[in-house]
Amino acid sequence: MGTLLKYLFYIFLIVVIYLLGVGFYEGTFNSDSTVGDVASDVTESTKNTVKDGYQATKDAIEDGIDAIK
Repeated sequence: MGTLLKYLFYIFLIVVIYLLGVGFYEGTFNSDSTVGDVASDVTESTKNTVKDGYQATKDAIEDGIDAIK
């Protein structure tokens, strides 16, 4: 169980680092951004990423079930 939690933490950390990098690259974050701005943007982006991943997985499973029929 500890290994699973460790890997979930690493995945979460990689997603947060990725979203921070995207924010800096796109110019969303700059020297005038506050910690609250960055945190709220990362939180919203994380929610959207998880939601998109869930939807893509759900669609893939439904397509697989349809292909079997």
